[in-house]
Amino acid sequence: MKKLLLCILLLTVSLAAPVYADMIVPEEVPADWEDVIEQAPITADEFSEMTLPDYTDAVWNAVSGQLQEPLRLFAKVCALLLLSALARSLCAEDGGLTAVLDTVVTLSAFSLCGGTLLGLLEVLHQAVESSRVYLAAFIPVFASALTACGQPGAAAVYSGFFFAAATLVAHLLCQAAFPLIKVFLAMDATACVGGGLDLSGLAAVLRRWCRWILGFCATIFTALMTLQGTFAHSADSLALKTGKFLLGSSVPVVGRAVSDAMGGVLAGLRLLKGTVGFAAVAVVVALFAPVLIQCLLYGAVFAAGEMVAAATGAGKSIRLFKGMADCVGLCAAMAFFFCFVVTSATILMILFGSGG
Repeated sequence: MKKLLLCILLLTVSLAAPVYADMIVPEEVPADWEDVIEQAPITADEFSEMTLPDYTDAVWNAVSGQLQEPLRLFAKVCALLLLSALARSLCAEDGGLTAVLDTVVTLSAFSLCGGTLLGLLEVLHQAVESSRVYLAAFIPVFASALTACGQPGAAAVYSGFFFAAATLVAHLLCQAAFPLIKVFLAMDATACVGGGLDLSGLAAVLRRWCRWILGFCATIFTALMTLQGTFAHSADSLALKTGKFLLGSSVPVVGRAVSDAMGGVLAGLRLLKGTVGFAAVAVVVALFAPVLIQCLLYGAVFAAGEMVAAATGAGKSIRLFKGMADCVGLCAAMAFFFCFVVTSATILMILFGSGG
């Protein structure tokens, strides 16, 4: 009789574990998770299959596709500076006329390059706004994925601290930082004005302070996000392991089987969590990569324009091109800062809990 009861119990256990697994595993991926994955420009599987030549080809295609406009601008700048050098050689004996010519050339260079810099700033502004709108829809989805993986603490950190930080950074960039760059550009334009008014040196000092502040804020954010994520992950792991232990020990045989089934289910959900998180990283990188490439190309154009201006003796244009190159560098620093805030926080949440 005891053997018969034991056989019935074992048969019940063998049937109970798969049934329980079917109950806690969704029949299909939630619709909002699928929407996030489909919005990504590249899937996690495609990214894992890429080789080094694929990466170099992708970078080259991205750079070559945006190379035409910077080269055209550089050709115009070189033509302007060479013509100014020729005109300066013709009126070398008249110092007053040379000074006027230098001012006119610098004003021409500013009108030629100022619109390009403002356009680059507008592209960066649109990328930040698009990322902010995307994150407002993505964060609840990813928080639900974290909760499904047994990480409610990490979900609270991501939907609380990170969401507030990302929103604050986007607001400060759009409402304060980008207008400040326009102020710096106007201060650099004072190099075009004759007389003793030249605020380009002050603008250079302020830009250095802005870059230092960005680096400091990135360090503080990374430290806080890592600490909060670590504490939340520790609490989640303790709760999950305690639940598994109680389930496995309180109900003999059956509890252990269900606990093992839960472990397998959570492993699959964590893989899906990584796919959803990678989708957000891919979208943000796709938004900011063209901006960073444009900053790199136009920064190189303005730096080269500074060297050409020095070679042709256009003294005021040297300060103007140096200031523009610094403004482009500050735009790149801001773009990288926002991209770093989003991607680093998402990658941390993907890594936390991946080990079990």
